[in-house]
Amino acid sequence: MKLIFLLTILIATSAVVLFNCGFYIENAAAFSMENRKNNINADILLKRLIIRAYLKKVPLKFKKYFHFAKFNFNLPYKYFKLKNLRINIADTGYSGYHTALIKIINLKNGEMQGLDAATFKTSIYAPVAVASETIGKFQIIKSGEIKISYKSIPSLNDGYFLNVQKAAGREAKFFIAAGSPLNNANTERRRIINFGDKINIIYDEDGLILKTKGMALQSGALNSKIRVKNLESGEIVECTVKSDKTAEVR
Repeated sequence: MKLIFLLTILIATSAVVLFNCGFYIENAAAFSMENRKNNINADILLKRLIIRAYLKKVPLKFKKYFHFAKFNFNLPYKYFKLKNLRINIADTGYSGYHTALIKIINLKNGEMQGLDAATFKTSIYAPVAVASETIGKFQIIKSGEIKISYKSIPSLNDGYFLNVQKAAGREAKFFIAAGSPLNNANTERRRIINFGDKINIIYDEDGLILKTKGMALQSGALNSKIRVKNLESGEIVECTVKSDKTAEVR
């Protein structure tokens, strides 16, 4: 009888333990799922904040051509309110990896509570002006030699053109292969004064206009700055190109 009684107690105790273990495991799983859900929501919102901060520095016409991927966060941002975060991104406008500096601010006193950095990758895929055929060095580019094509762009700093009109009439700085994007790096405004040209130098000092002969020491487009040698005095001055025969000193 004692043996049966002990076995009964042992079975009952085991049942309670198993029940309790099941209870805690079930709730642990639910807790884990809730954590993952919170983390996912926080990550999505934080990604949006970073993208918004990044695009603030990008020209409006290029914003929609940026793509973002490979975000990496260090802190569990589900524990922070997004309005407490301040995001700063130093370098923008190019394809590649970037770092977002994230400051956690105490809204009551404005003091910084924490600092973190998130990394992410950008790519730029945009419809830009490209050479539809081979373009020679110093060639004036005509609209018929340009087409619009989607290209991966390494950086906006080179000044790409989103329409044919912006690129037409520019001069090739060097040989440009067919299919190559046209930008400020491989083209320039059409030069109307060339090195060695004999031109007129106009001096404008408080309304007093003086005119003399000069020689261009640089090539230049309209309204560009070039160096010109005064042929009478030998002085070298910086001038603004006003026409194909005139440069002005102010």
